[in-house]
Amino acid sequence: MKNAGCQAHVSLPPPSPPPTQPEAHRQCCSASTCEEQGVQRGAPGNKGSKGDDGIGLPGKIGPRGLVGAAGQAGVKGQKGEPGETLDDSNQRVAFTVVRTSQFTSSSHDTRLPFQQTEILLSGTSFDLETGTFTCSVPGTYVFSFSVLKYSNSGSLHIHLVKNSYWVITTYGESSQRGQLSGSAVLVLQRGDAVYLAMYGRVHSDSTQHFSSFSGFLLNSE
Repeated sequence: MKNAGCQAHVSLPPPSPPPTQPEAHRQCCSASTCEEQGVQRGAPGNKGSKGDDGIGLPGKIGPRGLVGAAGQAGVKGQKGEPGETLDDSNQRVAFTVVRTSQFTSSSHDTRLPFQQTEILLSGTSFDLETGTFTCSVPGTYVFSFSVLKYSNSGSLHIHLVKNSYWVITTYGESSQRGQLSGSAVLVLQRGDAVYLAMYGRVHSDSTQHFSSFSGFLLNSE
């Protein structure tokens, strides 16, 4: 029979202390949540500077819009005053131009250019580079020309041309030497062109003007 007063005494180790925690964490956990009692919210910062503009891809071309309705007709303007009628009765037109060196052409359609003006009245339109007179005063005109052909220089053709029409033509044989000349009376309208076209070789020099072209207004319309 066991002795009730004799019981084994078992000693238990003392309970371990709770682990130590940082002061800040202990304070945090003493509140309801860490977020509520954590770091205090600071004041808002200053607004940053605007960034560079971005470059986007070009958009698609939209559909063409509908044609709008025609607008109302405007009020008719007042009738203008009559224009002035050009009075060509007192106009004086005349020219004489010369070459100062020889010139050669291999085509009958080549305009004979000139290099020097002997007379050119105001109101007279003549282009030396193309040898072309352009009518600015309608009326009746007289034209004449004289060119020198040397012998043994081939044949020479000279055409007096109104616009694109050959009015008269002079011709010199290959073995001939001398002046080729001609003249004509022409009725011109404003804008008509008169010039010499040539095929062959024309001779002249700076002191003796063997080749020349002249024209003048006989009567205005």
